[in-house]
Amino acid sequence: MIEAFVTAAAEVILEKAFSLAANEIAVAWGFADSLNILRSKLKMIRAKLRDAERPKGSEAVTEWLKQLKDVVSDADDLLDEVQYEVLRREVKKRDQTTRKIQFLPNLKKFSFRREMGHKIEKINKKLSEINKQALELGLQNEQQSPVPNSLCKETHSYLDEFKIVGREKDELHIVGLLTESRKEDKLTIVPVVGMGGIGKTTLAKSVYNNPKIQKGFDVKAWSCVSVKVNINRLLEMIYESLTGKKCEITTRENLIKNLREVLGSKRYLLVLDDVWDEERAYWDDFRSCMVNVNSQNGNGIIVTTRKLGIGTIDMTKDSCTLQGLSDDEGWFMFKERAKPLPALEEIGRDIVKKCHGLPLLVKVIGSMLQNYSGDKDKWLSIQESKVWGANEGDMVLSTLKLSYDSLPNSISKQCFAYCSIFEKDTFMKKEELIQLWMALGLLQVDSTRNIDMEDVGNDIFKILVSNSLFQDVEMDEYGYIYRCKMHDLVHDLSLHISGDESLCLVVPTSDEVHMSHVKHLSLYKKTDRDPVSDKIIEDMASTTLHTLFLKGAENKFSLFLLEKVEKNISIQNFKRLRILKLTDTRHARIDDSVGDLVHLRYLDMSDTNINVLPKSISKLHHLQTLKLLCCSNFKKFPEGMCNLISLRHLVFDYHVNSPKDVGKLTSFRTLSSFSVGQEEGRQIKELGHLKHLGGKLDIYNLEEVGNKDEASKADLAKKKSLYKINFCWKTSNEGVRRKDKDILEGLQTHANLKSLTIKNYSSDFFPAWVMNMSTNTGGKWIPLDKLVDVTLSGCRNCLSLPIVWKLPLLHDLELKDMDKLTSLSSSSDLGSSKPLSLSLRKLELNGMKSLEKWTDASTNSSMMISPVLETLSIKACPKLIHLDEHYPHPLVQLEIKKCTNLESIRSLQGLTSLERLEIISCRGLLDIPDLHNLGGSLRKLRILYCCKMTSVPSGFDRLTLLDRLDIGPFSKELDCFPCLKGIEKLRSNLRLLRLDGWSHWKTIPEEVKHLTSLEELLICEFGIREIPMWLTNMSSIKRISFFDCLGLDPDSVLQGVPREAKFVRFNGQDLL
Repeated sequence: MIEAFVTAAAEVILEKAFSLAANEIAVAWGFADSLNILRSKLKMIRAKLRDAERPKGSEAVTEWLKQLKDVVSDADDLLDEVQYEVLRREVKKRDQTTRKIQFLPNLKKFSFRREMGHKIEKINKKLSEINKQALELGLQNEQQSPVPNSLCKETHSYLDEFKIVGREKDELHIVGLLTESRKEDKLTIVPVVGMGGIGKTTLAKSVYNNPKIQKGFDVKAWSCVSVKVNINRLLEMIYESLTGKKCEITTRENLIKNLREVLGSKRYLLVLDDVWDEERAYWDDFRSCMVNVNSQNGNGIIVTTRKLGIGTIDMTKDSCTLQGLSDDEGWFMFKERAKPLPALEEIGRDIVKKCHGLPLLVKVIGSMLQNYSGDKDKWLSIQESKVWGANEGDMVLSTLKLSYDSLPNSISKQCFAYCSIFEKDTFMKKEELIQLWMALGLLQVDSTRNIDMEDVGNDIFKILVSNSLFQDVEMDEYGYIYRCKMHDLVHDLSLHISGDESLCLVVPTSDEVHMSHVKHLSLYKKTDRDPVSDKIIEDMASTTLHTLFLKGAENKFSLFLLEKVEKNISIQNFKRLRILKLTDTRHARIDDSVGDLVHLRYLDMSDTNINVLPKSISKLHHLQTLKLLCCSNFKKFPEGMCNLISLRHLVFDYHVNSPKDVGKLTSFRTLSSFSVGQEEGRQIKELGHLKHLGGKLDIYNLEEVGNKDEASKADLAKKKSLYKINFCWKTSNEGVRRKDKDILEGLQTHANLKSLTIKNYSSDFFPAWVMNMSTNTGGKWIPLDKLVDVTLSGCRNCLSLPIVWKLPLLHDLELKDMDKLTSLSSSSDLGSSKPLSLSLRKLELNGMKSLEKWTDASTNSSMMISPVLETLSIKACPKLIHLDEHYPHPLVQLEIKKCTNLESIRSLQGLTSLERLEIISCRGLLDIPDLHNLGGSLRKLRILYCCKMTSVPSGFDRLTLLDRLDIGPFSKELDCFPCLKGIEKLRSNLRLLRLDGWSHWKTIPEEVKHLTSLEELLICEFGIREIPMWLTNMSSIKRISFFDCLGLDPDSVLQGVPREAKFVRFNGQDLL
C-alpha cells in the first residue's frame, strides 16, 4: 500500500517543483539553464510515475519511488529557500525609502547564487541517475488522466441525512432495556458488540438521540476510548466528557468525589465508544466505582466494542451483538448513495453481496461509485477486484482502499493521508484542514479555473466527504461546513497509507516509537511526565519534521516539553518545519530563533499564556496562517508584521489591536478584526487594499473615521467573500453623533452578507442601505436577502428600525439598548396587521427603554412577530405594560425579565408547544394567567421575584411534564408561602424545586412532601428555625441547599436534612 502513497507524495512535490521552477526565479538569480534542466528531468520522471503505481511485483520499484521522494523533497526545500530569498528582497524593495548605491558588488548575493547553483547541480545529477534507473526497471511514460468534471462541480448531496438501515429492532431493544426493564436497577451496562465497520457507533448514536432517551435521562455524555486504559483514566475521561474540564487530581477517591458532584442524584446515560478492555475483574471494578457516584436508579452505560466476551455475566446477558445487514438492507443503503443507472443495478447488487453486510463498506463504496454513475468499466473493476477474496480483517482495509485508490488525483490522496496526524474520533475543522494542506504545499492556485488555494482545498474536502472518507459532517448556522470526523477504520487506513512518515502519539504508551522517518508528528499527553516523552525529545533532534503538534494534559506537558526542547535542542534542528501548533499550554513565550524557520507556513499558539511575539516573526516571509486565539495575556503585535508578505489568515482575540500596515498584506483571506486609528497604517483605507478578504470581520473604533469618503476607501461592497461583519463604535455620552450616519453610509457591504452587527451607532437614523437592507451597486439596489442574523446594540438615538422583517432568510434578531425605539414596526409597516416576519425564529429584546408595543395594529402577541418564532426573550423593557398570547403559536421558549412595569400577561393559552417559561423580576406583575393549556409541553417553569403576586398560577397542577420549578417570593404582605395544593400531581417528573420566601415566613409549604421523585431542593430566604420532620423523611432528595435562611445553622441543617442526601449546602458552604 505504501507504493500508492509514495507516488502521491512524489507527484504533489513535483507539482510544486514545476510551479517554482517556471517562475521568475531563474531570470532573477542567473541559473535559468540549471532550473530548466531540473524541470525537464522532473517531467521525464513524472511521466513514469503512473506506470510505477501499478503493481510490478518488484521491491526495486518501491525502492526507486522512495529514492525519488527523497530527492524531490530536497528539491522542494531548495526551491523554497530560493523563493524565500525572492520574497525577502521583495519586502526590502517595497520598504526602501531612500536610493541606495547599486554599483558596489554584493558578496552575500553572489554567495547565495553560488550555493544555490551548486545545490541545483547536485539534485540534477541525482535526478539523472533516478531517470536512468527507471529505464532499467522498464517503467513507461504515461500521461496522468484528468480529473472528471463531475468532481469539480459544487454539490451538496453529501449533506443529506441518510436513514439508518437494518438496526431498528436493535435500537428498540436497547432503548427498552435502559428506560423500562432495567429502570429499577442502579446501573445497567449494555455492550454493543461487533466487528469494525458493522455499525456499532452508528447504533449507539441512534439510541443516544432517541426521544425516549432524551426524556428519560437528566444527563448524557459521550466518550471515545479507542485504546486500553486503566480505571482511573476511564473515570477521568468520563468526567471530562461530562464537564468539558480536566480533573486536577486524578486519584480514584478524588475522581469519584468529582463525578458525584456532577451527577449527584441525576439519572445519567454514558456512551463509551470503542472499548478494548474485556476482563471481568476490570468491569467489576469499574461498576463498583460508578454505582458510588450516583444515588439514582435507572442509570445506563452503553459500551461499543469488538470484544465478544466483554465484562461481567450481567453485561454478557444484556449485550447486543450486531450481525451484518441483509442483502436487501445493504442494497437500500448502497442505492441511496450510488444512485446507479438501471443498467448497473446487477453489478451493484453483486458488489453489495461482496461487502458481507458491513455498513461502512457499503457506504464508502456506494459514495465512491456515485462519482462514476455512468462508467460501467469502473463498476466492473470494483466488482472484479481481488480484495474481495482476502480474509475478513484485510478485506475491510483493502476494500476501503478502493475508495482511496479511486480518488481523482494524487493531491486528494495526499490530503487524506495527512489526516492521520489527528487523534482518532476527533473533530477536524474544515478551515484548519485546508490551511494545513496549504502549508504543506499540497494546494496550488488553479489558474485554469481561476480559483485560489483555499478553493482547491474546499474542492478536495468535498471529494473526501462525497467518498465517505470524511463523515459526521456538521454545518454552522450559515450553512457552511464547519467540521467532520473519520471513522476509526478509515483513520486506520490513513495511518496505513502514510506509513512511518506520520505519527500520532498519545503518551504514555507501551508502543515502541521510531522517529527516524517521521515527517509529521502530533503528541498528545494524557498524564504527567513519562520516560517515553524524554526519548521522543531526544529523537526529535535527528528528524526532518515538517509538522509538529504539541498538546498537553492539565496544561503541563507542553510547557515541560517546550522547556526541554529549548534547553536541549536548537530551533535549527527544526529547520524544515512547515507547521508548528502549540496549543493548550501555559507556555508564555516563543524563542526568537523562530525567525530562522524559513519554511514555516502555519503557526498556532492558541490557548497559551504567550504575551509577546518575538520581533523575528517578521522574517517568516512564507508564513500563511497565524493563530492566537484565547491568549488573554497577548496584547500587541510587534513591529514589522507587514513583512509577512505571504500571510493569508490572521486570527486573534478581539481585545488585541490589529497590526499596523495590514494593507500591505494583500494576500489576506481572513482577518479577525481591524481597529481603526488616525495614524498612517491604521486608517480604514488599509482594508481597501485587501481585495480577497473573506469570512468574518469585526471593525472597531469607527469614531476614528473622518467622513463617508474615508469610510468608502475600505471598499467593503466589493468583498464578496465576507459573510459576517460587525461595525462597532466606542460607547459615547455625546448624544446624537451625526457623522456616524455618513461613516456607515460609506461602509456598504456586498449582497452576499449573512450576518450584520451594528454596535454603539449614535445617529438618529440609519443610512439608506441599512434602512432598506439593500446595497447600492452602480445605482441599482440589491437586497441583502441572504442575511440570517442581525444585531443592533447600543444604537440609543435611533428612532426607527430598518426593514429587517422583509428579509426572507432572517432567523435571529437581537435588539439591545435602543433607547428611543417605541415600536418594532418599520416605518413602512405602520398600520399593518400582518406578522412582522415570516422567517424569524429567535427574537431578543434587551434594555429597550421606550419600547411599548410590537406593532400599531394589535396587542403584543408572538403571532404578530413571526408565525415560526421559537424563542422570545424580553429583558429590561420598562414601558412594556401588557402581553397577550391568546392566539395559537408554536413558541418553545418565553423569557421575561426585569420588565418592572409589566402589569399583565392576559393569556398564555395559545402557547401549547411552550417548553420553558421564565418570568423573573417583574415587580409590577399582579398575576399570571391560567397555565392548564401548557400541560402537554412545559418542562421548566421559573417565576421569581414577582413580588406583587399573591398566589401560584391556576392550572399549575396540570403541568405533569414539569421537571423543574422555581417559584417565589410572593407578596411580602403574605404571612406564609401560598398554598401549593395539587402539586402532588407533578410527582412523576418533577426533580428540581426551588422555593424563595421572606424572613418572616416561618414554614415551608408541607405539600412538597408529596413529590416522591424530587431529587434536588433549594430553600432561599425563609425564616425557618428548624427543618420539619416531613422533609427529613423525604428519601428521594439527594441534593439540598439553604440560602440566607438566617434561623438555621450548620448543625441544625445536618441534623434535619433528608437521610439519603449526598450533597448538602448551607449559605454557600458544602456541609456534605
